[in-house]
Amino acid sequence: YEIVSDADRSAFGPNAAAGLDPARRREVKIAQSRKQKEIKDKIKALRQRKGGLADDFPNDFDLIASLLPKPAHSAGPSDDDDDADDEVVRELTLLLLRLIWTQAVSNLAVMDQELEMLQHAARNPPPPRPSERSGKAAADSASWRLDRLPGVEAGPDGKGPLLDAQGRPLRMFTIVPGQQADRARLQAEVFRPDHRLPTMTIDEYLAEEKRRGNIISGGGAASQNAPTSSELLQIDSEQDGTIFGEQKSEEKRKKDEEWAVFTDRNPKGSGNTMNRG
Repeated sequence: YEIVSDADRSAFGPNAAAGLDPARRREVKIAQSRKQKEIKDKIKALRQRKGGLADDFPNDFDLIASLLPKPAHSAGPSDDDDDADDEVVRELTLLLLRLIWTQAVSNLAVMDQELEMLQHAARNPPPPRPSERSGKAAADSASWRLDRLPGVEAGPDGKGPLLDAQGRPLRMFTIVPGQQADRARLQAEVFRPDHRLPTMTIDEYLAEEKRRGNIISGGGAASQNAPTSSELLQIDSEQDGTIFGEQKSEEKRKKDEEWAVFTDRNPKGSGNTMNRG
């Protein structure tokens, strides 16, 4: 009946997304969703034209029930309105059939994908038979069970070997010594601080820094009251009658001459240019 157009067949057909990469398949899905939304919008607009109904039905079956014809009534002046309503109902029915067709085709495609996934899924292995289960349990028990060989007294402690030829333990043994002193010693060697321990005391560190010259000494009231180098030179030069006093006196004379020459060459205020360059 040509209810479904060729464009809808090409967009929603079974082979619409077959053989496409994931990006193209996603674009096809988006186009199909937009087409379904367009059909739903048209149905909503026609329903409002028909009877001013704006509420959405919970499912398609309720919508189909709403399109069924009303009970017959006597002909009258409203026949023209009935003809218009019939035209709206016809268009609504066609749109609803197109919508149901698109939803059915989409659901069939999803079911085909799920069926393919189930076919490729790994099948569960059959449950083991009781004999196989008991044999496996016996093998596991033999792999970890301790076997005590009677009459064998050997090994490092005279109680027999620890392992048999296959490497299975024959008796209980401890890796660390059993003596309390040995355990305490091993514990002290294992449980140590995770940071670096100091290698010298604070006094030793300060003495080493002072030897390297990294500590500044002096200052304070004692340094303020101590004589300056010029005052010490003046005191030493006043020691008359000694060679040391004569040397300091000569040193003071040279220092005074150098200062006099400096003051002659640089009179007071000569360095102040008053911001004149």
